[in-house]
Amino acid sequence: MKNYFSNKLAIFIFAFPALFLFTAFVIYPIFPELLISFQKNDGFRNMGYIGLENYIDVLNDKTFWRANFNTLLIVFLSTFVGLPISLVLALTMDRLSDPMRRFFKASSVFPAVLSVTVIAQMWIAIYEPMWGLLNSILRAVNLDKFALAWLSDSRTVVLAITAAFLWQYIGLNALLFYTGIKAIPKTYNEAALIDGAGFFRTSIKITIPLLQDVTKYLLVLSILGSMSQFSHVRIMTGGGPGDISRTVIYQLYYKAFSASDFGQGCAIAILFVIECLILTFIINKFVAREKIEF
Repeated sequence: MKNYFSNKLAIFIFAFPALFLFTAFVIYPIFPELLISFQKNDGFRNMGYIGLENYIDVLNDKTFWRANFNTLLIVFLSTFVGLPISLVLALTMDRLSDPMRRFFKASSVFPAVLSVTVIAQMWIAIYEPMWGLLNSILRAVNLDKFALAWLSDSRTVVLAITAAFLWQYIGLNALLFYTGIKAIPKTYNEAALIDGAGFFRTSIKITIPLLQDVTKYLLVLSILGSMSQFSHVRIMTGGGPGDISRTVIYQLYYKAFSASDFGQGCAIAILFVIECLILTFIINKFVAREKIEF
C-alpha cells in the first residue's frame, strides 16, 4: 500500500509542471472566451450580457458556413490526399540507397522549416495569371484554356491555397511516416519476402497496418493543423475574392479584429473548439484503438 501511494505521488510530482502549464495556457483561457461570447463586446468594453444572441448571429451567418465548408474541404484534402502522398513518399524513401535517402530526408523537411510568409509569396508568384510558373507551363503545352487567375477565381482559390499548404507539410509528414517504418522490426518484412510477397503486398499487409499509431498521430496533427488554417489564407488572398476563401479561424479574426465584435469572435472560437473536440473524438474512437507492441 505504501509503495502504491509513493508511486502515485511520484507520478503527480513529475506530471504537475506539464499539467499546470496546460491548464494555465489551454484550459483557463477558454473560460474568459466563453464569458465574452455571451456579451456584446468590442474588445475594449463590455456593453452588456446578451445571452445566446452572438451564437444565433454566427449560426445565421452564411459567411460562417462558407468558412466552415472551406475549412472542412482543407481537412478532407489534407487527410485523404496529403497523408496518402506522404505515406507513398515514406515507403519509397525506405527503398532508396543511403545517399538518395539522405537527400530526400533533408529536402522533405526543408519546406516545413521555412516561414509561411516565404511559402505563401512563392506560391503567389507561381499562381500569377500573366507570368506565373503554372500558367506559363500550361501555355507552353498548348493548354491555354486551363490558364486561370487561380487566386481570384472562386472555383479554384480554396484548392490553390490548399495546394500550397499541403506542399509545405507533405515532406515533414513523410519523414514522420518513415520514422515509424524504421521502428518496425525487419523480421516481419524478411518473413514476408521468404513467403514470396512483393513490395506492394508487404506494404499493404504488414507495413501500413503496423503504422497505425503513427497514422493516428499524423491524423490528429493534420486535421487540427488544417482546421487552424489562417496564415496561408491571410497572406495569399486576405479571405478573398470577397469572402470566398475564408476559413473558420480567418472568420474569427475578421469578426474580432476587423469588425471589432469580440462577442461573435469568441462565439466562433467556442464553436471551433467544439468542432475540434468532435473530430479528435472520432479519430480516437475509430483509429488505432488497440496499441500494437512489436
